Amino acid sequence: MDFVLGGLSASCAGFFSNPFDVVKTRQQLQGEMVAKKHEMKDLQLKTEKRVQPYKNIFQSIKSIVKAEGIRGLQKGLTSALAFQFCMNSVRLGTYQTIDNLGYNREQSGELNPVLCVFWGGLSGVFGSTIGCPFYLVKTQIQAQSHGKYAVGFQHGHKSTIDAFRRILAEGGVRGLFRGLSGILARTTVGSSVQLSTFSKTKDFLIGYEIFGESVVLTAFASSFLSGFYTSLAMNPFDTIATRMFNQGVDAKTGKGLLYSNLLDCFIKTIRVEGPMALYKGFTANYMRIAPHTILNLTFWDLFKNWHALYFDTVVYIE
Repeated sequence: MDFVLGGLSASCAGFFSNPFDVVKTRQQLQGEMVAKKHEMKDLQLKTEKRVQPYKNIFQSIKSIVKAEGIRGLQKGLTSALAFQFCMNSVRLGTYQTIDNLGYNREQSGELNPVLCVFWGGLSGVFGSTIGCPFYLVKTQIQAQSHGKYAVGFQHGHKSTIDAFRRILAEGGVRGLFRGLSGILARTTVGSSVQLSTFSKTKDFLIGYEIFGESVVLTAFASSFLSGFYTSLAMNPFDTIATRMFNQGVDAKTGKGLLYSNLLDCFIKTIRVEGPMALYKGFTANYMRIAPHTILNLTFWDLFKNWHALYFDTVVYIE
């Protein structure tokens, strides 16, 4: 049941955070493999709107709505929710099981930071591997636009089902896991930071009466802080994962047109666009991760307590 509750909580949160995920994806692909000096030259020619439709959060939302309507902000929602359920049912379910067994704690019962990071990261590896095909489809659909609003490779998927059909036809089952190394790095870092900081912060806060009496308030405060550290640590890997998943593929060889592997993507991105390119979409990513983390982990705690209340199940609350 821990696995189902983890998936449900993430899906509920994903509905609210998906618009910022769309914005983040567009910003991370904008200017891909374009040297900064060329971007500056375009700006000097006063063509900023043409080359940077996703300059900031507000400009991004305006561009998406103008080109695709309000529904464009929820692009890729089906595959995004499927990813959240598959990935987090495994990730949160595994971590909760580990916590229930006490494998992330000292003999005294206190949380061990190193073990929290380790088990959080390992849980992320399991979850992201299962959810990889949905993340691939989600990224490619979210990147799709047209005209001056198009950034990155345009796959032209008509729907989630069409995307799976085309990917399977072109690359088989293996094609669904193209870019797996990118999401493994992304989720391992993000999960280890998110779950360890969430657990440690919650352990600290419940020592205060105001937090000890409210599961919602404790989970909300812990998630808010956890979301910040997660964004800071995960953004470079998130940018790389987005680019690896969205790149076009050579029809004959099945290899990516831009990047051959995780390291190659890092090197090319930094060499061509500079180190700060790894933090493209940071604000949108934080605005996605922070509320998603708050909603995800708060829903998770609530669902566990409701399950305990109505099904008389023992639940371990840090």
